[in-house]
Amino acid sequence: MNPKTALSDEEIHEIDMLLAAVPAPYETVDAVILDGYLAGVLVQPVEIPEEDWLGPIFGTEGAPKPGIPGWTEEQHNRLIELITRRKNEIQRGILEDGWFDPIVPMIEDDDGKPVEGDEAMQGVGYWAAGFEWALANFPQLEDAALPGVPDLLDSIWRHLPEQDETQQAMTKALNEEHPLKNLDEAIEALVFDVVDLTQIGTAERLKVETVVREQPKVGRNDPCPCGSGRKYKHCHGAN
Repeated sequence: MNPKTALSDEEIHEIDMLLAAVPAPYETVDAVILDGYLAGVLVQPVEIPEEDWLGPIFGTEGAPKPGIPGWTEEQHNRLIELITRRKNEIQRGILEDGWFDPIVPMIEDDDGKPVEGDEAMQGVGYWAAGFEWALANFPQLEDAALPGVPDLLDSIWRHLPEQDETQQAMTKALNEEHPLKNLDEAIEALVFDVVDLTQIGTAERLKVETVVREQPKVGRNDPCPCGSGRKYKHCHGAN
């Protein structure tokens, strides 16, 4: 399988089934929350090693060992393969296109018809909860106190199904100042927020500190600072 191939609907469903098959005591996320979580890992201003970001997907117990009762090595390897491909797919979309398609479910009523209004936004809320789970485990982005980050995060937190009083007040203000007309508009805003956060995090990650010399530069024809009496080019500068 080409690692650059986008996951099909069948493979996304397979992720959901494999996550649900992980035995207790592991409490895994589902495919929607996983998607938000992976985006939350990608926006960080530092590279998060795979062995660190895999664990929280399975709750507080860490990643399960392949071969434990009820969880085969084949299942484990397939799930990790699909999760890694999805993470790479999101990252590639952000870097190459400035866009990715988040896994957001369409909420339906009892008759199987798509709901409208605020109810339609519930799927975005599940995704945002996954994003929040990533930042709860990896607070580096918020701790870095980078310009622009708080406003972008507030724009994502407005979708959280459970909010404290501060978030509720911010959500009310955002809904008044920047109302979202429908689900498509909410998804578009969500993706642009994540793209902007990724750009901020990547810029911080790639920042190169200026090297300050403790001593002045030695010319090749100057005396070697080691005190040998020879020119630098014939002594320590010979290499």
